[in-house]
Amino acid sequence: MLRHIARRTFLQAQQIRLLSAESASLKTKKIGIIGLGNVGNALVKNLERTGYKVTSILDVDKERYTDFSDRNFSTPDSPRSLAEEVDIVFTGLPMPQHVKAVFEGDDGLLEGLKDGKIWIDHSTTDYEQTEDMCELVVARGGRMLEAPVTGGLEALKKGQMTVFLAGEKSVAEEVQPMLDDIYSNVIYTGRMGTALVPKVLSNMLTCVHNLAMGEAFMVAKRAGVDMRTMFDCIRASSGNSFVFETGGPMLMQGTYDPSFTIALQCKDNRLGYQMATKHKVPIEILGHAMQAYNKAMYKYGDDAPCYIAPKMLEEALQTDLRCEEFTNWGYSIQNVDGSSVIRHHGIDIKRSDKDELSNFKV
Repeated sequence: MLRHIARRTFLQAQQIRLLSAESASLKTKKIGIIGLGNVGNALVKNLERTGYKVTSILDVDKERYTDFSDRNFSTPDSPRSLAEEVDIVFTGLPMPQHVKAVFEGDDGLLEGLKDGKIWIDHSTTDYEQTEDMCELVVARGGRMLEAPVTGGLEALKKGQMTVFLAGEKSVAEEVQPMLDDIYSNVIYTGRMGTALVPKVLSNMLTCVHNLAMGEAFMVAKRAGVDMRTMFDCIRASSGNSFVFETGGPMLMQGTYDPSFTIALQCKDNRLGYQMATKHKVPIEILGHAMQAYNKAMYKYGDDAPCYIAPKMLEEALQTDLRCEEFTNWGYSIQNVDGSSVIRHHGIDIKRSDKDELSNFKV
């Protein structure tokens, strides 16, 4: 038994040393970022914070460069030029058409992806479009991975996001030490296209949770239940979810998650609908949620926050769901056995003993 434990410890130590060496090697690579919205901006900072070498940035909105005015970044005039300057390109773009625009043309990204350069796309986009682009990248001599991220903007800023990673496994393994450094959980899903499927469907599920959550809170309030008490009860019960623990406080703040627009959420819903149509799967519940979100987008505008749909119920019943206890609320994410566990900040809450989870036995 002791010999077995010693061997396992030795192998674990070897693995740690190997990963450290791979991470150190990646830190010598030049990295370029295309798209400096919420994802790209946080990505630059997370890469720098963990010792990676960002050298080039590009965005159509040059005002976004001001966040990095104290850096000596190159700002090339095209995706092709950026790709030619670096070893690894990250993209984080809003819509499939934006990815397509960056990719195509004489000055497009494809033209610069030669000699084994790697493109990692964080965009939530059309998975069939991504599959087609990957074939062209490989034919050109480059390599590609799709890597949509999930978990919310605040988690992204802290490097607490989950990444779904797809593409050729050897390429995924090559960059995983870097992704492990800048995110909390990296899940390899298989061939190109398979990461975007769970990402899009996860985003669709948030719509179902959010709509049902708004109705549950409204019933509770009209029945005379205190909103904070309702939150604590559901959070401790089988009705709990990631969306309830994050979207619930945002609903009670009246902010409805301003970090992600409803137009982007509706884009993800359309992508999910296209998947379901292709594979001939009826989506009655997801489809209903998609239409409710479309209605909210038409009512409040493309830039409205993504969790705003329950506001339609608040207005219809002339009852708001505010709770002052959540005015200063915020959250972080802890990866526990592969699950995203929410840690609440800015509210009075009972804290678990830090060793409680590690001591739990089945």
